[in-house]
Amino acid sequence: MRLTPLLATTVLALGASSATFAQAPPPAGAPNPDDVLGNLVVAAAGGGRALPKIGVLPSLAADPEDVTVHSVMRRDLDLCGEFEVLPDSAAPEGLYLSDSPIDVKAWTAKGVEAVVKVTAKRAANNQAEVRAQAYLTKSGQTPVYDKRFLVPESGLRVEAHHLADLVIGALTGQNGGFASHLAFSSATGPIRRVFTIDADGDDPRAVSPQGLSAIGPAFGKNEELFYAAAPPDDLYRVYGASGTPVPLSVKGSVYGLAFSKDRSAVAASIGIGATINVFSGPDLGHLSQASPVGMAIHPTFTPSGKLAFVGEGKWGQRVYVDGKPISAEGLFASSPTFCNNPNGVRAVFAVGVGKDTDLVSTGESGGGLARLTQGQARNGYPACSPDGRLVAFFSTRTSSEGPGLYVMRLDGGRPKRISTMLGDSLRWDALPPSAAVELKN
Repeated sequence: MRLTPLLATTVLALGASSATFAQAPPPAGAPNPDDVLGNLVVAAAGGGRALPKIGVLPSLAADPEDVTVHSVMRRDLDLCGEFEVLPDSAAPEGLYLSDSPIDVKAWTAKGVEAVVKVTAKRAANNQAEVRAQAYLTKSGQTPVYDKRFLVPESGLRVEAHHLADLVIGALTGQNGGFASHLAFSSATGPIRRVFTIDADGDDPRAVSPQGLSAIGPAFGKNEELFYAAAPPDDLYRVYGASGTPVPLSVKGSVYGLAFSKDRSAVAASIGIGATINVFSGPDLGHLSQASPVGMAIHPTFTPSGKLAFVGEGKWGQRVYVDGKPISAEGLFASSPTFCNNPNGVRAVFAVGVGKDTDLVSTGESGGGLARLTQGQARNGYPACSPDGRLVAFFSTRTSSEGPGLYVMRLDGGRPKRISTMLGDSLRWDALPPSAAVELKN
């Protein structure tokens, strides 16, 4: 199948709507997406778990290093969905200097269960010294976390995210996932370009060339970002960081890519003849057809390495895992992702409901559905955080914070917008390990 960039964009857009590859309306008695989802309400709307309140010590330091690390820490703790962060205006009275002690008793009176303090200052040799302390109010003045690090000044924001992940781990038992970035395709004028953006919505940047329409990004070996791109009226080929096409063993136009978590396998949706099929193999030079299902788009892998994708069903399109459908017939499912959550693997995908699109979740092999969004326009292209506790997605909602890129808990709770950008084919992946050197207190 050879599609122009405009038609390829249509394929992606249809992948998140109810007007997808339906061959005909479901006949009488067939599953109806409105009926299936009608009694499913968003989990958080039904009364999600109460979150512990925590405090982050305000900072009066003017050092740019301190301002950066403090702002990153506060935002990551707020976005992680594990806490309700007390606003600075509600902090106890005090002099919040870098060497000021923490008055745990005063914070306890504010109703918080934990207190976090973070400081940073410039050090020698283009480095910064950062320190994070975390206290559980029930434990008094004894910190549950207190560490100092030397970090490269040039990578201060990234190291601040690593530090926030460690603090989240100290307070919850599992490190956070904010030392990471997202990739997606978004329209810029008449073409689409691939962008990356930090996990907190900072620093969106285009990575694909201006002259090519780019779609379907995916992180591969050595965290290299690959994507499919094409000049006007040409085939979509795979590109990597070098900016040159990557040879494939299968000829056709590429509309989606995915790499397994350990990077030992790759999958590609390739248009051949009158349809699109999914191919997989150890690398792009050794691909073979993975499934006979037609119109197979949005390939991805489960945490255990199973190949998943969206393909045509009898009355619409379905999510398939290892060739078996896990979504109900007639649901018009699209863009699956798989979250390795502490409570078990969950599949999250979009479902067309009338003119809107909602996100739902189910088990890795199917089962009961849980609705994550409801009545908020089109929500699609979910991606899971590296720690499996958050889902990022695009939404056209006009309520709340408005349209853009959101993150929320896996139960549908606490959606927060991190960017006003809209796009598709969202991916979320961890950054390389920290370059910090721990110092003795």
